[in-house]
Order: sequence, then structure tokens, then C-alpha cells
Amino acid sequence: MSQLTCPVDRSQLIDSKASGEESSKCDLCGGLWLTTAVLESLEDNAASDDMVKGQRQYGKHVVDHTCPHCNEQMIRFRYRGYNLEIEACPNDEGFWLDKSEDRKIRDVMKQRGSNLGRAASAERSWHSARRGEKVGIFQRVKQLFGIH
Repeated sequence: MSQLTCPVDRSQLIDSKASGEESSKCDLCGGLWLTTAVLESLEDNAASDDMVKGQRQYGKHVVDHTCPHCNEQMIRFRYRGYNLEIEACPNDEGFWLDKSEDRKIRDVMKQRGSNLGRAASAERSWHSARRGEKVGIFQRVKQLFGIH
């Protein structure tokens, strides 16, 4: 990776393998620069294979931080609609994550997968009930927790 500058404290970023992925890290603030491909890989590793990821950026606005890649003002947004704001390169070259936000992204993707599993289970139960199939209490509890 080429030498990049931290958008928070302007120190030089160092090559890193944070979260098991190629990245650039700031030793002073603990922030991380991930390319778009690396962020997608991080998401894929935390999500189930059949999960549709959907829209990533909600509530976008320009911030004063400059992008380590292109030196233009970055875009801050709510990651996948959750209460987690991260910054992106305006040219879609990558993302700036403050300290520990890579773990929060993995947690969001795991939670989304769990929520989708529960929703699918509830939908199957509803269709069974519509068809007049009897579902016992133990089966309902298993379906509630996504156990088949």
C-alpha cells in the first residue's frame, strides 16, 4: 500500500493486517483506512453466504476530514442505517474507521444476519398457520430463535 496520511491527526499511516485484512492504521488515534474491497471482505466474513447486504450509506454529509487516498473532503454516513457513523472517500476508494469501528461493523453484519433469520422463521410460521398447520409450543420457541 502507498503511504497515506491520517485524516484525524495527519500522521503517517502504517500498513496493517487489522481484522485479518490489508489496511493502513494510525498508531496515534487507532483509526483504520480500508479500501472498498477490504470492507466488503470484512462484511462477507461476518455475514451469512445468502444474506443480501443492501444499502451501505444513509444520511450522508461532507465533513472536514480529508481522504487519505485523494485528499478531498470525506463523506460521513450512518453505516447500513445503524447508529454507527463512518467516513468514506468521495471517489469510492475506501473508508475511514475510527478505533474499534471494524469490530462494530462485524457486529452489525452478524446482527443483521440474525435478524433476517428470525424474520424468515416468523414468515414460515405465519404461512404454516394460514394453511391450518398446527405448530406446537416447542416448535414455536425453536422458530423464534431460528433453530430448525
